[in-house]
Amino acid sequence: MARTSYMARADHGPWRHRCGQRGPAGRYRAAVHALIGVDTGVVPRISERRTPARPTTDDQENRRGAILSAAARLGAAKEIDRIGAQEIAAEAGVALRTLYRYYPSKHHVFAAVLDEQVARFRPPAPTGDGVSDIAALMVAACRNLLRHKHLAHAMITSTQIVRAQVDAPDDPRLRELIMAGAGVDEPDEEQLRRARLVQQAAFGIMTWTVGGALGPERALADVDIACRLLTAGVF
Repeated sequence: MARTSYMARADHGPWRHRCGQRGPAGRYRAAVHALIGVDTGVVPRISERRTPARPTTDDQENRRGAILSAAARLGAAKEIDRIGAQEIAAEAGVALRTLYRYYPSKHHVFAAVLDEQVARFRPPAPTGDGVSDIAALMVAACRNLLRHKHLAHAMITSTQIVRAQVDAPDDPRLRELIMAGAGVDEPDEEQLRRARLVQQAAFGIMTWTVGGALGPERALADVDIACRLLTAGVF
């Protein structure tokens, strides 16, 4: 009988679960497998390009909400690499297939947690100065995002992964908050462009922050400056 190499055993069968994911090489292999859609049995697949199901009943909406709440609790407690879809489902009290009905992967779950935070966010009261109000809104939103280090990292990195999919939908809620904060009911093309740039700049700064390149207070100061530079003369 031909001998099977150690690496071959590590990539197949029970050896995969015992040693295939250990160490930097194992974690790298798992990440690559996830990105290209190989089911390792440990890391959820993220390459299934489909539109998540929408809840149509109160019970379904409650289950979806339980999934997001469970992910938020787990994400606040530990790194995303230590959280699996099965654990989120168990914490939420739903079957794994129910989680996958609404979210193709754990990254879709954490991206949805960020969307939910935006939907629930209540911006500071406007002052009538559009530029200052947009800056204050974005600083407050980013401060809220950074309250829990691990969860912030999970939401930002997961959103990047989901947005990399060609069919990822655009969520207009933050843009609508920006326009409302500036007192703009019918934005023109340049205002829409500047609002998009504000979102992109803030997201980039948050990416640097959760990656450890910026401290939270310095990051928030950068968000404030970026917003003022990008909106001056337009709002």
